[in-house]
Amino acid sequence: MVKEISAQDFIKLDKTKITIVDMREETEYSDSHFEGSVNIPVSKFWAGIDSIPKGKAVYVFCNSGYFSEEMVILLEERGYDATNVLGGWQKIKSYF
Repeated sequence: MVKEISAQDFIKLDKTKITIVDMREETEYSDSHFEGSVNIPVSKFWAGIDSIPKGKAVYVFCNSGYFSEEMVILLEERGYDATNVLGGWQKIKSYF
């Protein structure tokens, strides 16, 4: 079972103590993103997975939450402490 967190609870986290993986495409990411986040677009899913630093909890989101769940599964298989942000960016941005 994939670990999940609500967008509301994700917003409250200290972003300096976690790794954030933003799976939106580069154009969406360049419009707005969390400082220090890692951008691995869905279209570059496999190529980017090894660029995620280890040592911190990883929180993953895409635009809607579907693809990020898949990424969390792959990260967990590689030994990461990964969590999916429910609802993705669409939900997160409603808290700004």
